[in-house]
Amino acid sequence: MFAVLMLTAVTSAYALPRVGEDAVVKQLVDNFLKAEQSYDATSLAKMISESYVEVSPAGEVDEHDRFLSFYTPEKKTDWPPMSTSDISVRMFGDTAIEIVKFTYQMPQPDGGTRSMEMRGSFIAQRENGTWKLLGAHYTGIRHPQSK
Repeated sequence: MFAVLMLTAVTSAYALPRVGEDAVVKQLVDNFLKAEQSYDATSLAKMISESYVEVSPAGEVDEHDRFLSFYTPEKKTDWPPMSTSDISVRMFGDTAIEIVKFTYQMPQPDGGTRSMEMRGSFIAQRENGTWKLLGAHYTGIRHPQSK
């Protein structure tokens, strides 16, 4: 009987969302985006798993070392203003998925700006008590052409 009660308690506790864990994952992704924008490869390396893999907005697959090679100081460029919205985090024990919408204000030759949107999906996993990103996938959002 004791074993049944313990199994029930453990199973129930596992199924419940861990309070605040989604906020930890959101903060991880926010910190990751800030480190990308400041080309801080050292911070990025601390936030990603050794098995990290990313599908870039161009559709290229970049594994851990190749991904980090894009964020060296000599490659630093200015990013257009960006905002995030439609953030959704799903928790699965020690694994989480965050989906976020990015809106960039892209400078135009005439001095104006044009909005460009994309979605990012981030997979995080708790490794030795610390959340790290396993991967990311970026997809552009196409809007219907106006007639």
